[in-house]
Amino acid sequence: MNLPAATRQPVIPVLKRRIRALTVLAGATAIAVVFASIAQWQRGTTSQPVFEQVRMFPSLEAKVDDVVSIQIETKSSVFNVTRRADGQWILPDKAGYGADFNAVRKTILGLAELDLIEPRTARADWQEKLGLGLPKSGGSGSLVTLKDKKGDILASLVSGAAVEGASTGGKQAIYVRRPGDAQTYVARGSYSLDTAQEQWLDKSFIDFARDRIKTVSVKPFTGAAYTVTRDKPETQNFSVVGRLPSGRSLRSEGEPNGVGNALMGMSFTDIVPQSKVDFSKPARSAFQTFDGLALNLIIALKDNEYWVALDAIAIISVQPPQNATASKLKPDIAKEAKEINAMAMGWAYKIPNFKGALLTSPVEALLNPIDAGAPR
Repeated sequence: MNLPAATRQPVIPVLKRRIRALTVLAGATAIAVVFASIAQWQRGTTSQPVFEQVRMFPSLEAKVDDVVSIQIETKSSVFNVTRRADGQWILPDKAGYGADFNAVRKTILGLAELDLIEPRTARADWQEKLGLGLPKSGGSGSLVTLKDKKGDILASLVSGAAVEGASTGGKQAIYVRRPGDAQTYVARGSYSLDTAQEQWLDKSFIDFARDRIKTVSVKPFTGAAYTVTRDKPETQNFSVVGRLPSGRSLRSEGEPNGVGNALMGMSFTDIVPQSKVDFSKPARSAFQTFDGLALNLIIALKDNEYWVALDAIAIISVQPPQNATASKLKPDIAKEAKEINAMAMGWAYKIPNFKGALLTSPVEALLNPIDAGAPR
């Protein structure tokens, strides 16, 4: 098809324009390649090598059984957890009371398995921003040191704040450094440190199932003594023994159960030698089980905190109910009493306030007010 003369363009000028455009494009591409090469060369000459993940204490895993001392230092306290010659872990500052082996094991293995995954700043003036300031200098870091029986340091770590977004696979990422080194790192693992000495106490204690308790006799700080009881383990509610005061009634049918079940889930938060607490004017709670264990508690108030001392007696003459459906009755009461006394002799235990209130509850607290139901 022939175009009109007005629409035809000369061939030579068109070719020249296309060649010129290709030349400009080729030049731009060549310049880009040159700049990319320069940038790559600069990165190769200025960047640090890629950091490879490493164990922070590579030799500790083979020496976990050599650890005999753990020292924990924070801005507010310093304490030690030590292993005696017989293998028992204790807290020297708690008069040698037993330490929780699970806490010991968690700490040592957590340090042994801690991985450094990334370096951070080496500026000493930035350490506190990561929670890594030394406690002895008023810093917020937590310092833990493991030693063997010769006193040689097996591991020493300052741990700080958690690293947001770096935890993975159930492992927590935290900032860490070595005490004598300004270099900080991100570390990842299962390491966590209990920094309160009370958290290291062996919390094995008395914890009686509800179907063991038959009778509880209470002598509160104020008011008359009273007793609650039930006839068999499967009976749901305890009853107050004897007549209630004239014109009075229980707040509810199950009101005495708080007293009867007070040993369920019993725990303590601190301990001291019994001589450190004034038990000269105590309240008392005496528990007797269906299987023949008598547990006697004396309770004192000190600085609005409840402290208890206790002893156990095996009543061999008691025969457990033959038709009892309860599964928590003990087969060897004499052994249990001996173990409780070995644990508790000479110690006073600080218990939660709500438990102390139950153990010392006056009968008045179980009853409706005197004017309940009176005309108004």
